[in-house]
This record gives sequence, structure tokens and C-alpha cells, in this order.
Amino acid sequence: MWVTSIDSMDKDSQDVHQLLNELRTKFVETHKMIKTMQGINLSPEQQQQQLQHLREQVKTKNKLLQKYKSLCMFEIPKE
Repeated sequence: MWVTSIDSMDKDSQDVHQLLNELRTKFVETHKMIKTMQGINLSPEQQQQQLQHLREQVKTKNKLLQKYKSLCMFEIPKE
């Protein structure tokens, strides 16, 4: 009976060790992914400034697109 208990504990220990290794691998992979994210090296304030700048660019481009559409310079193919 005592031997069975020790064997069971040993198996549990091996399972825990394997799970910990898998978790460690996932942490390493996640850490690598985070390091490659664009803007991760910027402060929150810099990220907000960049976001605002990009939003302004989208607004400007949308205005230009609407302007060009209203000029009717593009031929729309008829089906």
C-alpha cells in the first residue's frame, strides 16, 4: 500500500512538472510575441498621440475620397 502511494505521488509530480514546462513554454512564446508588437516601446501618452494622428489621417483621406467621388471623374461600369 505504501509503495502504491509513493508511485502515485511520483506520477503526480511528473505530471505537474510536465504541465509547468508547457506553461513556461507558453509564457516564453507570449513574451516573444509581445516584444514584436508595434508601439509596445511607446508610453501610453505617445500611443494616444499616434492614435489621434492616425484618426486624423483617416478623416482626411475619407474627405478626399468623398471629394473625388463627387467630381464624377471616374467612370462607373454599367452591368
